[in-house]
Parts: sequence; structure tokens; C-alpha cells
Amino acid sequence: MNDSAHESAQGRYAASQKLLARAERVIPGGVWGHNKFPAVYDPTEFPWFAERGEGPRLRDVDGNWYLDYVCGYGTMVNGYARAEVDAAVHEQSRLGECLSQATGRSVELAELLVDTVDGAAWAAWGKSGSDATWIALLTARAHTGRTLVACVDGAYHGSHGWCAWCNPGEGRRPSDSHDVVTFPWNDVEGLDRLFAARGSELAAVVITPFQHPVPGAAALPDPAWLAALRAHCDRSGALLISDDVRAGFHLDMRGSHAWFGYRPDLVAFSKALANGWPLAAVTGTEALREAASTVFVAGTYWNSGSAMAGALANLRLLKDDGGIERMHTAGGKLVAGLTALGELHGVPMRVTGPVTMPTLTVDGDEDFAWMRRFGVHMAARGSFVHPMHNWFVSAVHDDEAIEETLEHAAHAVVRTQEELAGA
Repeated sequence: MNDSAHESAQGRYAASQKLLARAERVIPGGVWGHNKFPAVYDPTEFPWFAERGEGPRLRDVDGNWYLDYVCGYGTMVNGYARAEVDAAVHEQSRLGECLSQATGRSVELAELLVDTVDGAAWAAWGKSGSDATWIALLTARAHTGRTLVACVDGAYHGSHGWCAWCNPGEGRRPSDSHDVVTFPWNDVEGLDRLFAARGSELAAVVITPFQHPVPGAAALPDPAWLAALRAHCDRSGALLISDDVRAGFHLDMRGSHAWFGYRPDLVAFSKALANGWPLAAVTGTEALREAASTVFVAGTYWNSGSAMAGALANLRLLKDDGGIERMHTAGGKLVAGLTALGELHGVPMRVTGPVTMPTLTVDGDEDFAWMRRFGVHMAARGSFVHPMHNWFVSAVHDDEAIEETLEHAAHAVVRTQEELAGA
């Protein structure tokens, strides 16, 4: 970036930089948790703080608007500040938020999930995806009387202690997840070896519906591998847990397992469940009802009714409005356009994963330098993307939004190529 462009970017994000300077004095690292874009981008070239969202767009604290393809890391499926969802939340919260008992919304939402999710006979609650995967694992251990869990190499299932194996950073110890073993994705022989060696010890195998590492290209499941996994679980008595926290309600209303054609015993949901309002759910088969009832897990806010009211409105809206079908249509146009841009400019861009959750990578871009510069130039034009995480396409990313984004991408590809060629 030349000096004049650098000065322009500094002015564009001046309020964001000032807010970060304040944050660094009172918040470790300035931004807590997974929203830490400072770890990815130079602070003078990218917004770090948001002010509001509306439909498919996000506005930063400097007043810049962006077509958002991070979508709150997948929580936003029906548009930011969606009136039908938020009105249901506000109406319920008006009655009192954290009451001393569960509300009727918990029963209504459980009924809706049982009617919607393939194989679901019951539902239970948490507040985060980490809660959901932990509840599912505890239920599997209670049912089987075993402790060992197997996960795919490079997968992510949350931040609770048992996930120490998939989380970097200080404060974690290998002993936190000593009951976890890993195995390769889409490798039938690897499954055979795993179950031959440890099958009788396994309480559960946890998979995501498709492999979506961060960073790296996505990989869809091989139907033969899914069939072998189900057969091995049935023979050994291990349960199959589908971690649908990230992909849930982006591919299929019935759960992503229905889209890919496998049969889990337990499914973990969060993110898109309530269009951004904090809620997680676990659904399970009838055979696991008793085990689930014996597990003790608790959170003061888990039965709060407002997010459940939001989830009811959100899921009904997705069903009635054909939201997921629109995501597939819009995502297909976005992926086709990005692929064509790569071919036009001779950039070995690859778009992997489902079209509603595309992952853009560039062959040979091992340190993601190309994608980082691409993200900077996309933001400068007005599209908000992540250089190392899959993107999300919501039900409100219409044709106009996709066309606008592809115009931004056309500019960003050229600028990135020019910049790196002159480096």
C-alpha cells in the first residue's frame, strides 16, 4: 500500500483505531475471543469494531457500510435486526428475562425442533456451541458408560476443557483432553484402524457435517466414509454426534446430516438457531432420552425465554419464507462468480465447501498473505470477508448484493495481484 492509500485507510478507520487504543487498556488483547480481527489484519487497514447491522449489511464505528459474509460467524441467517425475530425476543423479555422457572417457550421450541430435525425425539438447551457439544458428549458417556471420544484431525468442537486438543494458546494442558483420540477425514481404512484398536472404549465419535478447518480449504464428506462410520458405531455401541453448530440451518432445515445423508444419534446446534440471539440446543434419539435426563449440566440463563422466542420466530421464518433455498441460490451465484474471476485473472483461487458456506483459498498461499490483502481491498470497497474462515451467505443476500460483492471482488483481485507483484 502506498503512502497516500495508507493515509486514506487510516482516516477511514480512525474511530475504530481510537476505540482499540481504549480497549487495549481494559481488555486483554483489546478484543476478547474469536472476534479478534487484529490478529488477522493491520489495524490501520481494517475495521475492528461494529456499530450495527441491517439486513445483509454491517456498519462499523466509523460509519462505513459493508455487505457482510462473516454474518456474525454464521449466526445471522435471516438478516441483521430482522423485525419478526427481534420483536418476538423483545416481547418475551418484556415479561421478565431470567425467571426462576423455565417458560413455555422451551416446550414450544423443543416441539418445533423435534418436528423439524431428522431423528430428533427430544431437545435440551445451552447458550453456546461449546455447551452443546459438551452436553452431547456427557449424554453419550452416560448412555454407554464409556469415556473415550474420537474426533477428526483438524476439527473444532468448542472451547471447553475436553477440546484442549484442538485449541492453541496458553492455559491448556494435554491432560484436559486425555480421553480424546483423533482420526483422518474421509479415510475408511483409518476408521477401520480406530475401531479395531479402540472401538470397545468409545463413548462417541464427533464429526462436523463437512470438514471446515481454520485455516484451510473445506472438504465434503465421502458417502462411503459416512456409511462406514455409521456401521462401525452400530457394531461397537459408540454413538455418532453431529456437531452442527456452524453449519446448522445453513444447508437444510432437517439438519445438515439430512443434507449429506447420514444418521447421527445426537446433534448439536447453536449459531444460526436464533438468528444471533444466544442459544444452543442438543437433539437426540428416543433411545437416549433416559441418559439425557440423568446428566447434570446447568447454566443460570439456559432456560431464559427471550432467545427461545427468537429461535421460534427465526426457524418458522426460514421454513415459511424458503430462506435456505434462497441461500443456496445466492451462494451458487457467488461461487460461480468468484471462480470465474480467478480464471479471468489467472489466480489459482479455489472455492470449497457448500455454496451457502464457501471457503475461498488460493493455491500456494500458504501464509494467507494473498487472502489477507484481498480481505483488506474487499473491505475498502464495501464487502466484509474473513481471509482464513469460511464465509456465510444468508437468506437476505439477494441478487443485487451478490452482484455488488462480485464487483468488489473483481477490484480486489486486481489490486491484490498488483500489490504482491510489486512486493
